Amino acid sequence: MGHLHSRSPGHPGGDGESPAAHGRAGGSAPGDGVSGLAELQRRFAESVAGKPDPILDALVDDGRQADRFDVYRNNTFASLREVLANTFPAIVAIIGEDLFGRLSAAFVRHAPPRANHLLDYGAELPGFIALSEPLQRWPFLADVARLEWAVNAAYGAPEATPVDPSGLSGLAPVDLMALCLALHPSAALIASDWPVHAIRMNPQSAADPAAIQPRPEAALVARPETEVICLPLHPAEQAFLAALAEGRTLGEAAERCQQADPGFDLQGALARHLAGGLFVRAGHDEEGEPK
Repeated sequence: MGHLHSRSPGHPGGDGESPAAHGRAGGSAPGDGVSGLAELQRRFAESVAGKPDPILDALVDDGRQADRFDVYRNNTFASLREVLANTFPAIVAIIGEDLFGRLSAAFVRHAPPRANHLLDYGAELPGFIALSEPLQRWPFLADVARLEWAVNAAYGAPEATPVDPSGLSGLAPVDLMALCLALHPSAALIASDWPVHAIRMNPQSAADPAAIQPRPEAALVARPETEVICLPLHPAEQAFLAALAEGRTLGEAAERCQQADPGFDLQGALARHLAGGLFVRAGHDEEGEPK
């Protein structure tokens, strides 16, 4: 198994310069007041995720500095690995904990956290997986990771007031078809050439990539209330929702749906999603008021 780094040249393991190397290119010395402290903190943080920076030699050392730094860095990597494992449990189940540990370590070096809010950490992992040559034996892995990230992102998405189905019942058909409905801010449509929803539901079945055959599948992720939902979509249903996400009218979205499958029960799907709180009024704020 090769090294788990992507082919991007700008991260450790590629041909480009590491973040720590940029820190060594210049900057203030530790004794230059506030700016020097900020520079030291920045370079220390970068060295935790990458190669140790020589600036650490400027710190007071009682002979145990390197050991303490190694402990701190190992604890940091372990914490970030746990964050990633909790966000991408299906990926862990598919490739195994040992390989996921190597993947997460490579990813942390490539894309260390940029914010204190670790719920947002991991957005770049699907793309990192897609560029990692040793993981290409699981050609569906990046799309499964995209689906898992959409579930994670839905938890932190803004609240919004859903469309009240009763408010649409009195509209004339022509007015209803001219209506623009937006998807809930937490909603994401994940389309793949692989059965990503089925794999996420039973990831152990995908540990042997030969057991998974290509089959297009789309999934809807949303959190219209307190719980995140993740549902497989019929191709016509996916076409309908994708059109609405593009800002199309209900009439235009219905036409897309019929083109995908003339026999699909669009009325039933629309009623189901309205009842589930998936739609908000386009051009309205989170409380449902016009912008």
